[in-house]
Amino acid sequence: MEEKIRVIVPVHNAEETIDRCVASIVGQTYGNIEIILVENGSVDKSYEKCAAWAAKDERIRLLRSEKGVSKARNAGLDMTGEYNYFAFVDADDYVDVTMYEKLLKKALEEDADLTFCLTNSVQSGKITPYEEKNIRDLVENKNIRWFFYRGSESVRTGTIRTLFRSSVFSGVRYDEELSYSEDFVYMLECMAKADKCALVEENLYYNVNFHNVPFLFAKKYGGRYHFWESAMLFAQKAEKYLTEFGCSDIAQAPAFDGLILLINAIVGIEKHWWREIRKFCAQPYWKKANNKTAYKQYMTVVASCGLPVKVKAFLVYHKLYMAYGILAKIYARMIS
Repeated sequence: MEEKIRVIVPVHNAEETIDRCVASIVGQTYGNIEIILVENGSVDKSYEKCAAWAAKDERIRLLRSEKGVSKARNAGLDMTGEYNYFAFVDADDYVDVTMYEKLLKKALEEDADLTFCLTNSVQSGKITPYEEKNIRDLVENKNIRWFFYRGSESVRTGTIRTLFRSSVFSGVRYDEELSYSEDFVYMLECMAKADKCALVEENLYYNVNFHNVPFLFAKKYGGRYHFWESAMLFAQKAEKYLTEFGCSDIAQAPAFDGLILLINAIVGIEKHWWREIRKFCAQPYWKKANNKTAYKQYMTVVASCGLPVKVKAFLVYHKLYMAYGILAKIYARMIS
């Protein structure tokens, strides 16, 4: 019997991109797929566009869930029906028409629980293949440290470029307490369960990027205090998994990284950002996160990054927040 793939697409205020996304899935060269469109809290015409697609293709099922990408993905996983493999696509993105045929072929050939492909960055219409020189080490040896590295050493996490074997991961769900890096934690849980991983060495997923994403996080995820708590939960889980996978030498780096990310977000959204940074950095968890060991571990994972990243880390470690904020604003203007 032909293997069935369930493709889950969380949809939130995606009326401008959902048609391109769904068209790329509907047009797959592998036909035995089921597409679950999960509309969650949109205030635009996303639902109407999804309904139109469902009316045109019987492989598409549409449902609504509570707002939140984790809840939407879980709803897609929990929806009734049998499937052998599953995958996720973000509503802003799109995929190569051969993606699932090639992922499934590789999964079956290597009897893999997780099968990855390479990805592309789409920025203002320009397509650039991501270069991930350490991805073979991650796939062959389950060396998750490369998920946490930055620059030329990094491997992108994201569940969106992966085919999952249902029988292995049927009980794994997204942590709905997390509104930040929830797919990161989900992938770490799956890596812990997987016996075998495989890789299709082709750039088949198109990840559409937007400028200044850290500045938008706090607004997007329900206010800054909720975001701070979510980032703390992620850092704690990341430290746990890094330790379990034998990567304790960088286990504190995610907390320091979260500290920088949140300071960056505060600079972007707060009028009196220098005051808010001091309040934030005085919180017990984040105050503890700024320590010599965490700083050194962070500098290890960003060793291949450019000077601005290292300078900002230096300024945060030495609590030079005013200088950090000015530099961050200048850098944001340069890349926007």
